[in-house]
Amino acid sequence: MAGEPGDKFPTYAELAQTQAWAGGAPVPIMAQDLEMNPGDSGSRYTEQAVLGVGGMGKVVLAHDARIGREVAVKQLRSERELTPEERSRFLREAQVQGQLEHPSIVPVYDIDYRPDGTTFFTMRRVLGRTLHDILDDLRRGIPESVARYTQRELLQAFATVCLAVDYAHSRGVIHRDLKPANIMLGDFGEVYVLDWGVARLVDPHDAGEPRPRLSMPGMGLGTPVYMAPEQFDDPNVDAAADVFALGAVLFEILTLQRLRTSGRGVAAVDARPRARAPERGVAPELEIICERATQLDPADRYPSARALQEAIARFLEGDRELEQRRELAAGHAERARAARQRLEEPDADHRQETGIAIRELARALALEPMNQEHIAMFAEIMSAQPRVTPPELSARIAAQTQSVLRAGAQYSGLAAIAWFLFLPLLLAMGLRRLDYVFVIAIPLVISVVLSLAAVRQRPIRQWILCAALFAILVASAAVSRILGPLIVMPTLFTAWIIVMQTSPEPFMRRFSVVAGVLLMLAPLGLELAGVIPSSYVFEDGKISVLPQMTGLPERATLAFAALANVGAGVAPAIFVARLRGDLTDAQKRELLRAWQLRRLPEELMRAHPR
Repeated sequence: MAGEPGDKFPTYAELAQTQAWAGGAPVPIMAQDLEMNPGDSGSRYTEQAVLGVGGMGKVVLAHDARIGREVAVKQLRSERELTPEERSRFLREAQVQGQLEHPSIVPVYDIDYRPDGTTFFTMRRVLGRTLHDILDDLRRGIPESVARYTQRELLQAFATVCLAVDYAHSRGVIHRDLKPANIMLGDFGEVYVLDWGVARLVDPHDAGEPRPRLSMPGMGLGTPVYMAPEQFDDPNVDAAADVFALGAVLFEILTLQRLRTSGRGVAAVDARPRARAPERGVAPELEIICERATQLDPADRYPSARALQEAIARFLEGDRELEQRRELAAGHAERARAARQRLEEPDADHRQETGIAIRELARALALEPMNQEHIAMFAEIMSAQPRVTPPELSARIAAQTQSVLRAGAQYSGLAAIAWFLFLPLLLAMGLRRLDYVFVIAIPLVISVVLSLAAVRQRPIRQWILCAALFAILVASAAVSRILGPLIVMPTLFTAWIIVMQTSPEPFMRRFSVVAGVLLMLAPLGLELAGVIPSSYVFEDGKISVLPQMTGLPERATLAFAALANVGAGVAPAIFVARLRGDLTDAQKRELLRAWQLRRLPEELMRAHPR
């Protein structure tokens, strides 16, 4: 009847707030015997393809002419109509499923039987795949299923199943046969709990006797590999049995293995996904949920299917945050990778691009510290050598160079002073010309003064070091006046030239070679040119030494020659050994740094275990 003008009809939300509309507490499911007369279903439903066949009947696709839609028709086989118990159970299944009005429970549209005596009921036709088929595809590694049915999507569907089962429990219905084959994922995001044929009815508000069960006497209830232990001994189970079955389904989703393979499930089973299937990388939180849901004692399980759903929801919320962190980390890593690629360009600003790469990778690792790809890239960038030395690094290198040059200046001054230790031997050999002694001593004094001046300079000027070196080489050339230009003197020159090759300054290395060769050959050239007296006489295949500065007494001469050669070898060796020690320490530091970078992925994995 139409309302009066101006009448205001209540909205759906307003109706839902009233006790009459909401219905108060959930009403227990009622199952009763039906007395029906043959309907006109023969003209209303036109059967088409067979959707499935079972032991008691079949499900066919039919067209509902009255509504104009396709429906699924579940009907008993004609021979089953002769068994009243089976017909009663069939009808009770339809009643229970029809009264469970939940989005994840397939709605029942009609219950009827045809004139030929075939009992049937119609329900929504659902399009999708059972969880059993999906898990089978995942076990076989079917690429399309692996890409579509991720663990997160299956867990979301599982949480929806938990809510549907909890709703059924609130209406006094225990499913008793929850398994992947009775869970369907629709093509458009729907999730359905199927087959309520062995459900048990209880009054959730009444602690007294349960309502009649729907199963048939002597018939096995449920599927053994998913059944709770107590269900093997007593089919009159409560909601805890469904919680166990849900835990078994969860275990299979996580591991792609069944919780039990066969036999009676009265003994405790290992429900640790990470122990049973370590290759799956199951999160510890999910393992805890799975273990609790499948406890042997019903009192130790989750108190309800909703409590199980809430545990999964909490994990998924954290997993969603983790996924967001992964996406953010991937973005930072991609920007770091782009900066790393730009470093290969000829005109790249190494300082700027390296800074970008390090910053972005640091952010990526802060979000996802266990990502080995990010860690490896970070280690690679940290150990990469820039094409152009950064200014601050150049300053450090210059400081180290100054340190080495200062050490060389100290060594040069000490070495020049050490030459005066030979003065007693020269006197013992008998001096012939004092001016030659001054030719040796004066350059040595100059070298000492210049070396000490270089040590005090900040920074050290190269020309002072070159002048100090040249003065030592002049003194070495003057030694040719003792035993000639081919004895002792070449050893001294060689030692100095080799020592100078350790200088960090290229100019110093080149200068030492050129100056050393020239001054080593200069005395011999002057003798051949007749500018200075010759030091050698060649007669009858013999060579005689003609000393110009000193005499050549046997013992003093041998002592001088021996000490001069030993000193020329030992003194440079001391300097090179010191330098080698410094280089070894530097190499150890670099190798240790590289070793620590290589261990970075392993240590981060230890710090953040799965």
